[in-house]
Amino acid sequence: MTKFYYTIFNLVALSVVLYLGVDIFYRVVRSQLWHVDEKNISVRHIPEAENHKRPSLTDFKVITDRNLFGSLGRASKEVKPKDIETLEPTTLKIALIGTVTSNREGAYAVIEETDKKKQALYRVGDSVKDAVVKVILRGKVILRVGDKDEVLTIVETSSTNNVKRHPTSSKSFGKGTNITVSRSDMQMSLKDINKVLAQVRIKPHFKDGKGDGLAITQIKARSIFSKLGLRNGDIVQGINGSPIKSPDDILSLYEKFKSAPKVSLQIKRRNKLKTINYLLR
Repeated sequence: MTKFYYTIFNLVALSVVLYLGVDIFYRVVRSQLWHVDEKNISVRHIPEAENHKRPSLTDFKVITDRNLFGSLGRASKEVKPKDIETLEPTTLKIALIGTVTSNREGAYAVIEETDKKKQALYRVGDSVKDAVVKVILRGKVILRVGDKDEVLTIVETSSTNNVKRHPTSSKSFGKGTNITVSRSDMQMSLKDINKVLAQVRIKPHFKDGKGDGLAITQIKARSIFSKLGLRNGDIVQGINGSPIKSPDDILSLYEKFKSAPKVSLQIKRRNKLKTINYLLR
């Protein structure tokens, strides 16, 4: 029995020794982790932030000058003829009908979507098909297609440029027809040039490889062209007694109707020459 109690006593004593040993071990470890050497503490002073200055627009000038985002067009720059000659003709299904380049800011072109038989007026920056109008020149339009430039040119035979033209006298045309037109109605009709072009189809007309005027077809009923007495198949050969010399004259007709007090058209109808005189009031 004594031996039994002696064994119990030894086990309890061993447990107490182990407990104290473990406790002392953790205390030592804790003291090492928490101990901080105050002599090695250094204080760093963070300088106060300076007042942040908001950048001015001039700070971003390099972005616009270098056109980093491709937002600036360079259509205003003069295009060298040598550069135009190297451009490939566009393969888009469009045709150039005419251009007006007398005023750089007011330059515009009439382009037809050949697959839709639809004509409209375009200025620099306008989109047509998958291209953007970059530059409008006399008889030519530079298009930006994807990442390259292409040229759209009015289709003319070389013989046209060599033909000597003489002023057309109104006496060579048949007896004139006089039509009085309301100026306010005319100005209102010509206010939206794209709407006007949707009422008719106008294309340069050639005979034996020579420029022969403007062919007018697909005139819509009750349109301005119908009111002017024009018919499908008419070929406008002169304006105020002057022959149509170039595709640029196609659009000058609109300008004359907007401002001139009188306008005279020399046309060919069914192979007969005729003059239509318009008095705007």
